Amino acid sequence: MAALVATPVAQYTTTASWIAAPAIGKGDLAWLEVARSDGSTRTVAAFRGDRLVLRAAGATRTIVHEDCDPGDCDIVRAPVAGADGAFAYSVAFPGTAGYVASVSRAGASNVVAEDVTDPELIREPHLLATTAAAVVWVEDGSIRIAPAVGGTAAILVAAEATGGEVTAISAGPAGIAWSVRRPDGGSAIVVRAITGEVAVRAEEPAGGAQLAQPALMDDGTVVAVSRRVVRGRYAVELVAIGVDGTRRAIAASTPFRRGGPLEAMRPSVTGTRVAARLREGRGGSRDAIWVFDLASGAKQRVTAVARSRGRLSDPSFGGRRLVWAKTELRGSRLVRARVLSAAVRR
Repeated sequence: MAALVATPVAQYTTTASWIAAPAIGKGDLAWLEVARSDGSTRTVAAFRGDRLVLRAAGATRTIVHEDCDPGDCDIVRAPVAGADGAFAYSVAFPGTAGYVASVSRAGASNVVAEDVTDPELIREPHLLATTAAAVVWVEDGSIRIAPAVGGTAAILVAAEATGGEVTAISAGPAGIAWSVRRPDGGSAIVVRAITGEVAVRAEEPAGGAQLAQPALMDDGTVVAVSRRVVRGRYAVELVAIGVDGTRRAIAASTPFRRGGPLEAMRPSVTGTRVAARLREGRGGSRDAIWVFDLASGAKQRVTAVARSRGRLSDPSFGGRRLVWAKTELRGSRLVRARVLSAAVRR
């Protein structure tokens, strides 16, 4: 069976910083970094950092760089590829200010919207996503939207209509999807269709599986992560949820002990394809990146690494490529971090 993506190539290498959350669009790259002394193995699978780096037209630029408290480093959130090679991102300076912004290929940042929250209440950057021409983010419990070039922001979904505390958000031609943690401890995936209708796509009661990290496909299908505890181990499953609510499993991680880190494991989609990082091997001892084609049923294991020797970030599609970060370790210490990408085959 033909490969779904080509052989990976290294795009950037450093021995001075941990790398997290790379994104790609039209050949340009953006990612987060945390200084070697401030990060840890958990940094690789997170979506936060103290430095946002852009690589475009052969030049590498630091867009945001603010010193952080070691072990926290939640100044800037993961970049999301937008239109025309731009990347959206969000920044928070706790107790001072916060904003949602977009950076162009030339490295010029444009503030899309400033945080209207009381500065003393600002703790972390906003969750955000992008559409073809706009940035969508979560603020004060509501979902808001504004043109990527800046302008008047509008409340797309009021706080009371989101269904709970928003934990992740995704956007695409079919609309917007988000996951929520309900006040009773349950979880749900909610979708606002392009027509404006808001509906719960899937839900789990308190004590059941936790639904999280939705990715909205062009046909309205939502790919999400379902997590539950079975006999003291985490069972993590990648699921596809159809427009009619029908749920089917795509793949699952090897169950791993509850005492270990529960990482977000955020999927990415393009066309009919899904990319995700899964745990493999005995006790989930390896990180692996897989690509699945939901239309043909084809699948490909793109890369894998023993967690005793390295870590992989979650993969991200963009510009007909797949991108991720690989960190090499000696014990728990950083040896080298790289951004890799692979062309998506037709």
